[in-house]
Amino acid sequence: MSSLRQRLGLASLLLVMIMVTGIAGYSFIEGWSFFDSFYMTVISLTTVGYNETRELTTNGRIFTIFLLFGGMGILAYGVGTFTAFLVEGHLSDILRIRKMQKRINSLKGHVILCGHEAEGRYVLEEFIKTKTPYVVVTKDVASLKEAFPNEEMLVIEGDPTKEAVLGMANLENANGLVSALSSDSENLLVVLSAREMSPNLRIISSVFDRENLHKFQRVGADGTVMATFIGGLRMASEVIRPTVVSFLDAMLREKDKTLRIEEVQIPGNDCPWVGKSLRDIDFPKQTGLVIVAVKSPKSEKYIYNPRGDFVVEEGDTLIVIGGLDQIFALRRMLGHVVDGDGQAGGAEAAGGKEAAKAT
Repeated sequence: MSSLRQRLGLASLLLVMIMVTGIAGYSFIEGWSFFDSFYMTVISLTTVGYNETRELTTNGRIFTIFLLFGGMGILAYGVGTFTAFLVEGHLSDILRIRKMQKRINSLKGHVILCGHEAEGRYVLEEFIKTKTPYVVVTKDVASLKEAFPNEEMLVIEGDPTKEAVLGMANLENANGLVSALSSDSENLLVVLSAREMSPNLRIISSVFDRENLHKFQRVGADGTVMATFIGGLRMASEVIRPTVVSFLDAMLREKDKTLRIEEVQIPGNDCPWVGKSLRDIDFPKQTGLVIVAVKSPKSEKYIYNPRGDFVVEEGDTLIVIGGLDQIFALRRMLGHVVDGDGQAGGAEAAGGKEAAKAT
């Protein structure tokens, strides 16, 4: 795409140059007016065969010969480039990308994923399963489409370490960013750029060298994940607690029913649950979910396996386990903006199946 654009730009520049040369030449050699010089240049380059505007002098005819030799080649190059632009579908690609950018600009509360390979692939799979609105920023869109051939998604093609590229992903209206690039240096640049552009954004980054953890914290990462560390814990757990690991694998990988541990925040005083106990709410019957813990905004502490007499307060975060359909139903019940598929409503849902396809 960029190569063809460069060719189109070059062809346009050469065409302008040959036109200016023709107009200037006829004006200087023949002393003609601008319009007569322009008209003679056009009929010469297009070889339409009309009569000369005025009788040419010998010098004028010599100039016309050289203008034809140079101009016809440039014109043929420009026409060929423009034809390739249309035939190869690049014009429709540009229109589709512009439409996609408009959808991205209308997003709110989405998550930006920088990089789709290695850890990024599994992050993206989870976004798709949980219908989380997202935008992928990657240098290699072709590889992304090959990895996810049946998914329509919002994608920005470019270097995610550049602030301008992050801006195209509508960073200012995003809720979070995940940087899953292939090196600590790239991830550091993404975190630094994103933090400067959006001070309140939640930023999570992959880290490869443990010695760099403090660097990520200093530049503004809210959380870091080391694949080798997580992998080591996983192997130890496979030996120590194999049944737990099998349960978690089934929860994450089961296709028929997607189970997740999710968090849901209790909204303001308009919520009918505020001030009531879990027993009075009859939480299990209403939602079908199991409350694992509650985090209070006042104490910032977790209350594990809360009892039936636990009173729900405004701003409490419920950590629940259950099916995604049950979790979406709970969010709708509490007044969170969710559509029929469980995605954030309106433009916020563009990360899912209704998103425009990028090329």
